Amino acid sequence: MTETARESRFGGRTRYAALAEALLDDIQSGRYPVGSLLPPETDLCREFDVSRHTVREALRRLVDLGLLSRQAGVGTTVTADRIASRYVQAGENASDLLRYVRDVNLRIIGTEDIIAEGEIASLIGSPEGKGWLHLTGERFLATDPETPLALTEIWVARRFRSVCEGLTAPSEPLYSMIERRFGVVTAEIRQNIEAVLLTDKAARRLGTEDGAPGLRVSRTYVSSTGEIFETAISLHPGDRFSYATTLHVETGHPGDT
Repeated sequence: MTETARESRFGGRTRYAALAEALLDDIQSGRYPVGSLLPPETDLCREFDVSRHTVREALRRLVDLGLLSRQAGVGTTVTADRIASRYVQAGENASDLLRYVRDVNLRIIGTEDIIAEGEIASLIGSPEGKGWLHLTGERFLATDPETPLALTEIWVARRFRSVCEGLTAPSEPLYSMIERRFGVVTAEIRQNIEAVLLTDKAARRLGTEDGAPGLRVSRTYVSSTGEIFETAISLHPGDRFSYATTLHVETGHPGDT
């Protein structure tokens, strides 16, 4: 297997992505059935002519997708033979942060004009009395359009509401539509992720248990003029979304000269 292996479901043409793809094919073909152990890392290195780092990164991707589990002293066990409806977001910069709104399809099911007051104004970072278009909807992975990945609420500043007229399943993120149509420049994206317990109503819509753990992901888009022009809040079942961040450490120590 070479560096330019076929395009992969795991992130392009990198070696670890191609290896993850090959191992997934082996699992789904029955070569490694559910409950069996994968070969040791050293054997996989020899079989695929890759480094141990590449093997570990490929296995990590499959673990993140719920296909494998790893236990010291036991090895790597196959736990499933199909990818669950789960979104794993890895991030290093703003473009990675925005990958979620490109990867996950939005289905709008309701809209209303509101005036931000009290708790709503605080929630979306709006001045009291400002007008907004409030949208409600559901998000789905393209691979599973029947199982909601999240419930979503979006607030768009009223002067930009025309971008949403007639929309039921936008083909691009709303913030980018606002940028293109109105010349808005996004200068800052504020993200907050917090653990919550799903209410009975939300759990029923998401097809999970009442009171199940969830993650609430809030993103606020701020223009170059300092205006908050969109806030989006998505509520995920805890087992359908995870967020991983890589932080690059600068060499040296603060104060070094």
